Amino acid sequence: MNWKLLSILLAGALCLCGAAVGTQPNLDEADDRPQKQGRALEVQSCKSVIAIGGWSPSEGGTAPTAPVESAPSNCFTTPYADEASQIGTDEEFVCEFDDGTTLPIEGTEEQMLQLRALLNSGELVSAQSSVEVSSVGGSEQDEELIPSLPEEFGSTIPDVVTLPAGAVKVVDKREEAETRRLATNMYEGVKKVLVVKVRDSEGLAVPEGANFISNKFFGTNGDRVTMTSGFRDCSFGRMLISNDYGDAIDEDLLSAPGVVEVRINIKLRESTQSQIRNKVAVAVQQKLSVALPGPFDHVVFVLAECFPVGTDCRFEAYAFVNYWLSVFVRDNYKFPAVQMHEIGHNLNLAHSGGLDGGTYSDHTCLMGNPLWEDNLGKNFQMNRSGGWYANRHIAWYRSGTIGGTSWSGRLVGVAEYNRNPADHPIVLKLETGKAADWFVGFNRAVGANAHNVEADNHVTIYKVTAGEGAQYSQSFLKGKLRKGQCLVVTNWRKTGHDLVITAHDINTAVTPGYANLGITFGPPTPLPTKQPTRKPTRAPSPAPMTDEPSPQPNSPTSSPVVSTSSPSKSPTAGPTPSPSANPSSSPSKSPSKSCVNDPSWTYITKKGKTKLCDPWVQRKPSRRCNKINDAGVSSFDACPAYCNPACL
Repeated sequence: MNWKLLSILLAGALCLCGAAVGTQPNLDEADDRPQKQGRALEVQSCKSVIAIGGWSPSEGGTAPTAPVESAPSNCFTTPYADEASQIGTDEEFVCEFDDGTTLPIEGTEEQMLQLRALLNSGELVSAQSSVEVSSVGGSEQDEELIPSLPEEFGSTIPDVVTLPAGAVKVVDKREEAETRRLATNMYEGVKKVLVVKVRDSEGLAVPEGANFISNKFFGTNGDRVTMTSGFRDCSFGRMLISNDYGDAIDEDLLSAPGVVEVRINIKLRESTQSQIRNKVAVAVQQKLSVALPGPFDHVVFVLAECFPVGTDCRFEAYAFVNYWLSVFVRDNYKFPAVQMHEIGHNLNLAHSGGLDGGTYSDHTCLMGNPLWEDNLGKNFQMNRSGGWYANRHIAWYRSGTIGGTSWSGRLVGVAEYNRNPADHPIVLKLETGKAADWFVGFNRAVGANAHNVEADNHVTIYKVTAGEGAQYSQSFLKGKLRKGQCLVVTNWRKTGHDLVITAHDINTAVTPGYANLGITFGPPTPLPTKQPTRKPTRAPSPAPMTDEPSPQPNSPTSSPVVSTSSPSKSPTAGPTPSPSANPSSSPSKSPSKSCVNDPSWTYITKKGKTKLCDPWVQRKPSRRCNKINDAGVSSFDACPAYCNPACL
């Protein structure tokens, strides 16, 4: 269960738990309805806009496509800026009214693309932000179908909310969002879940009884693999699913622990999903005497069928993002990986795409395409944004943009997070200087992560499209490496240099299993010359050269001719003094502003303690990069690769 190495650390798209591929059809239907005649309203805003994340087993039904193989043969390449892999998310949206009623939002294709882009960039926060809407479309129907709507709707029961022409305008960030049920501590503690079995006016409902449904969600009758066990194991006991509501409701009204049955007076085959959702919500509220979500953190609707009435019946299951509601169709509620995928959307996690660029074709994690069977492929990566795993288990690599930097170290798998006495990181974050960061992890297939179907015991590399892995954002699997393989990310940070990630060693014969990685960026930085040359290359002549010979030789004499004069100045005894054997001081380990990472660099604190820049500065760079010791040495100068903004 590799919870997307994050949200690759909680809240982001990074992944819920490993996945297999199913064969059910995708019920996505083209909109061939006649345009509804709606009432034009003055431009107003919804209470909030809620994104819908869904799941269909036919998405990503083929084997993922591997990155391009390149020389050397055990390496693969993928581009740093792959624009094609950052588009095409598939969220739908509803407008939430003050009474909790929700209606689908319609707009042009361009407007829907803009809504998705705003959501994935963090400018629009599901269930918190609002947008301007201009009209409501509907038809004459039973006025009890959607109760408590604004008076201006009159007798026209609305089907959709329409966006005004032009660009989508986010009008409200909802500063009071902390009052929403899931806005605080949604990832930890006891989470109360209510499951609703729905029967329509024709008696159409899933055939299984309430006790069977309770067992599938909560394990009340001995089922050992459920979303209850999955969240407990994935979070190491920090998130616990419960059907114990205390005195909040009369539990005699439940048909089984955690399960209530309601009947609605409309037909599933003739109703849109928004009509069904609103009707079921009213029925639950009337039966239990609570206003949803009431005492519940998550509420699950189980429907017998989904009919293509309108345009909102394309998923086998779906959930409201950053909200409390999820909906399961037919028998898809039975599969714990699908349950966790949808609750993951409630937890503000986005989809994870695969190597083929599909929206959720990543089969290494549950926020991709999960196991479509009664088992749990556990790869629910909730470690990017923090929450379940301590920050000390996150490492950072800041490559800079000039090249010559590197990183080496050991990663262990999420499943052995609690068997890691040396505190090796479980996630390596590759900083890009922008919101679209990359993450590296070790997909150890053991324990809570034992049922993967892709990349078992591989090094896995992910990229988020926005948010630095700390918010809702689509992510993509970019590579998976066995021992000795490498991934070359070309033109890293658009610098013209490549970044190379190499799995030097993978060892699963020990506990915890580990992967030893090496990362290099660009050509290495040249080292300074060790020392100057000790002596001149050639000594000067011992005496000056003679003048050119005279045209004729002198007559021989009986004895050598004695020079009549001597040179005006004697030659110096030798060359000027040689340079000292060594410079006055050794050169520094690297230029003061260098981004070269030297693992031996240290900083001496005011208390005289010697700290390795890695990991002392890396753990808290914002606090530790401006310290100055008693000798006047700053941590900025001692640890430039981790503190110099030019290196980030």
